[in-house]
Amino acid sequence: MLHQRASTPTAPKGRAGSRNNNALTTPVTHGGIRKRRSNTPRIDKDGDLDMDGPTNGAGGRGRGRGRGGPYENPPTRGNVQASRGQHRGPPRGGFFGGTGIQQAILRGMARGDAKVRNPGGGFGATGALSEAAGRGKGLGGGYDEIRVWGLRESKAASNRDGGVSDLLAFLERKANGPDTKPGDAVRIRKSRPDGDSMIIYVRPEDTPKILRLDTFQFAQSKLTIEKCHGQPTKNEATKAFGSTNAGSSLELKQVFANLLNRRYGMEQKFLDLSSLRTDETLTGRQFFGTGSRGSNLFPALMSTAGRLFTSSKEKREAVVSVSLSGNGLNNVSMVSSLAQTFPDIKNLDLSNNDFADMRSLDAWRWKFRNLDHLILTGNPIENLMPTYSTEILQWYPTLRMLNGVQVRSDQELAALTAGRRLPIPILSPNFQDESQIGENFVKYFFPAYDVDRTNLASSFYDALSTFSFSVNTSAPRATTSEPQKSISWDAYIRGSRNLTKINYPGGRMSRFHTGTEAIRNCWSTLPVTHHPDFLTMGHKWLIECHGLPGQPDMTGQSPTGVGGLIVIVHGEFDEIDISTGNISVKRSFDRTFVLGPGAGVGGIRVVCDQLTLRAYGGYDAFEPEYVDAPVSPITMGTPPSEPYTPEGLGVPVEGKSDEQLRKELMVIEMSKRTGMTLEFSHICLEEKAWDFDSAGLAFEQVKANLPSNAWR
Repeated sequence: MLHQRASTPTAPKGRAGSRNNNALTTPVTHGGIRKRRSNTPRIDKDGDLDMDGPTNGAGGRGRGRGRGGPYENPPTRGNVQASRGQHRGPPRGGFFGGTGIQQAILRGMARGDAKVRNPGGGFGATGALSEAAGRGKGLGGGYDEIRVWGLRESKAASNRDGGVSDLLAFLERKANGPDTKPGDAVRIRKSRPDGDSMIIYVRPEDTPKILRLDTFQFAQSKLTIEKCHGQPTKNEATKAFGSTNAGSSLELKQVFANLLNRRYGMEQKFLDLSSLRTDETLTGRQFFGTGSRGSNLFPALMSTAGRLFTSSKEKREAVVSVSLSGNGLNNVSMVSSLAQTFPDIKNLDLSNNDFADMRSLDAWRWKFRNLDHLILTGNPIENLMPTYSTEILQWYPTLRMLNGVQVRSDQELAALTAGRRLPIPILSPNFQDESQIGENFVKYFFPAYDVDRTNLASSFYDALSTFSFSVNTSAPRATTSEPQKSISWDAYIRGSRNLTKINYPGGRMSRFHTGTEAIRNCWSTLPVTHHPDFLTMGHKWLIECHGLPGQPDMTGQSPTGVGGLIVIVHGEFDEIDISTGNISVKRSFDRTFVLGPGAGVGGIRVVCDQLTLRAYGGYDAFEPEYVDAPVSPITMGTPPSEPYTPEGLGVPVEGKSDEQLRKELMVIEMSKRTGMTLEFSHICLEEKAWDFDSAGLAFEQVKANLPSNAWR
């Protein structure tokens, strides 16, 4: 869909968060004095806002246009370009075998490797299909179509509109010089997302000014800007798309299902999507020859293919090899949805296309994490970049074969796999509780937080307790074969104390809540939640706990402080829509509590509570990387008793520097985890220049030879 420009451009901000194209469709406006407009914006028959349409009753007199109707929506370019020459197929002896491609059907998988839904079972139309069938007009002429890459990789992509308004403002600002007269200023007439890129429309005389911005840096991302060619006329587009009705959408779905049926080889687990332009099913329906319908063809195919399976496991077992050979592709962004639908394929044939450099493959960088064999023969990149294989090996650490030639041995792959575990393997949680204080607190807190936050605040928080929360929009999301949905943070963003975004003291302090009443009021503004049950879904939690000396003594009897606990919780929760009682979204969170003695339930109080919210990231990372991993007492040990601590050691007192206090706390912690005396713990740390991890490794190497007086 084409988008209206935001009224006031802003500087790019934010890390890349959501990567969903839906984010690009939400216009953003910013504060300021604005004219009151009595009339509603002009909208064309596709529902798109006409940026140069009349307002306040004035006729449309936008620069570069007459008095006629609004500009028409331009169709996009085709995803799959004309193939150069006849498709030659994969090289002989490659991973697809010497026999011809088996023209079996996808529904045949139900008899073999996977359970597949009936293609005629009435699955709904996808957005891509609806859009492909629904457009019936084109731009006609008068404006140049320019493609811009780099927005998705920029920090501005996490903005509410996906950074579109910032990008367009940036391009106009850089294209116009300081002495540009208002009548000669470059204006971007319309824009729309197309795969991983943005399409913009400008006057032909402004095109050189936009193209010179190629390689410019925008929000820490390098832009790639190219002019599109072969724009269809209005008559050609109308003729290609024809009429639209519910029957035609159902017919299109069946066309795609039949196409996939014919091109799947069950025995080889091979999906052949080569030379699609010459497929009679598609050529007879004029899918090639217009941009918009062609650009939606491959996403529609992948959406149909994804609906044939009931789980990611079935897709992984049914489709091992995919061929996109002979499709005239010059950039994989046109077919990027393959990585979402079939992320676990092992063999990929991209031969006989038009890939000229690594940039044309960049959309699949770090994708296909199990790729074993890649074919790129018959592409210009072989002659233009003879050393491209070096970079390909960096992108795909499991790749063993490239163009039919072995590039890694089994031993090298095994070493690389082991190397990915280093330097910090995933270990089990470190929970060093004291009298089950931390355990009882966690078991009480989260169920109460879900049902009665008012009483919970009174149970553990006092006048000096603090609470704050922040939203992390750039955290990794759970790996899924389905496209990520746009996630709204509106309920949280106003109160978020993300210090990378809030950099002025007033804003930071207003989001820092002290005292029971302030904390209770803050909690009342947050959405209703439901956390998983500890007993039945313990695998969805990761909880760590250990001692934290030097906490304030509320009785005033110990000026040097008392012992406390720090509890760190990683998990997930369902956000509940109170109007329906249904789950609206699933999120992940990290929450850190500092506990100390107090008048709360169980004789404890919450000194500090910090909550971080992020998009759902799953719980796979909570599983230890390997069971037989060497366990270091620095992270895993649980000594039988606490070390004797002389009075004043490890607590702040007058005249003691911060560095000295840090070293004393390290000595106490080393003694606690290793069982050594404070003296030997001090020697161990001093030998390793007070590097805690290095000291722990050194202890592991020499502990068998330590004298008896080294132990507590």
